[in-house]
Amino acid sequence: MNGKGQQRIADLQTPALLIDAAVLEKNIAEMSAALPGPRLRPHVKAHKCTNLARRQAAAGHELFTCATIRECEGMAAAGLGQDLLLANEVLDARRIGVLIAGGARVTLAIDSPQTIEAAAAGGVREVVIDVNVGLPRCGCDPADAGRLADLARGAGLEVRGVMGYEGHVVALRDAAERAEQTKTAMGYGLRQARAAVRPGAVRARHGDIEFGRMVGRRRRAQSIRHGSRQPGT
Repeated sequence: MNGKGQQRIADLQTPALLIDAAVLEKNIAEMSAALPGPRLRPHVKAHKCTNLARRQAAAGHELFTCATIRECEGMAAAGLGQDLLLANEVLDARRIGVLIAGGARVTLAIDSPQTIEAAAAGGVREVVIDVNVGLPRCGCDPADAGRLADLARGAGLEVRGVMGYEGHVVALRDAAERAEQTKTAMGYGLRQARAAVRPGAVRARHGDIEFGRMVGRRRRAQSIRHGSRQPGT
């Protein structure tokens, strides 16, 4: 404690999350203005904090992306499970099924017959087709999206649309190069997949995933995260 009874940063036990409140609020406000409501689905992995997610929801971003089942569970337990996207594939979806049975809405990424089978067996109701847009980690070939969508529907799943993650370009420091490679990665292949799945389907794309009615041009929101400063912006 200092002489005014305030805790000093040096006295905190680590690990500890420290937030510049002014920067946080500025970023939330700017993102809300640039991509309001369902045009942006913030990624919980950026902060892993339901209190910060509540601030995002209060600014109009009530839809969230999660990286793990545990993140989905935490968001649902905090009353923030109105519409979650688990942007990874799993081979055991039973815990997601429990969340859905409890009233949460969770959409699961799938990219193969095996992940479709796991989703259906686990009690998942809604899925998106994950398309490989250049990061060879997961995702199907764009040309295979329509077939997988048909398989998913045949298994009793609703296919909400397609998603892609251009993670291979988000670390590029040059903004112009990053924008150009993003445009290439998220271009023809994802449009082809989306058309094959269902014209007018929702889509998830662009740096930590924006999900929903992405119309018009993005305003330099490339992988911006609440509470952080983005190089070059």
